[in-house]
Amino acid sequence: MEPDPTGMLERPGKRPWRHVFRLLVALSLVALVCLALWQYRQAERLVTGERADVVDVRRCSTHSYKGTQLYTCRATWRFSDERTGEGYIDAGTEPTRKGSTVFAGDDWGYRSHGDLLGSVLPETGVFLLVLGGLAVLLVIPRFGRRRGYTLPHGR
Repeated sequence: MEPDPTGMLERPGKRPWRHVFRLLVALSLVALVCLALWQYRQAERLVTGERADVVDVRRCSTHSYKGTQLYTCRATWRFSDERTGEGYIDAGTEPTRKGSTVFAGDDWGYRSHGDLLGSVLPETGVFLLVLGGLAVLLVIPRFGRRRGYTLPHGR
């Protein structure tokens, strides 16, 4: 058997864990990319949205979420600079009415900035948890790197 040039030997049974850590890191990276792509649109809306006044409501539909009826309304709105937007407004528990103020972009709307923020925060929490898990996975192998068995020299 050739001598180990570093004077250290790996502990028995340690090698399979390297593969597990690499797999976990790879899966975490994939999850981070997917979450970031999924949340990009919502985060962009938080930054680019503006307050607007609803000028016309065409129709509202309802859907049930956890036993609560939520409204989505097709509407037209006007921004403070007089340009208009049109699309669906996630209206929450009450339908959107003409004259109400919404938080919107050119083709999307929410009842308020807070409603959009409330839909983004849980997903952001998941993103941060995966990011923290990835950081832990990248740091753990570094702690045990210099630990090993040293070969006795001589005799």
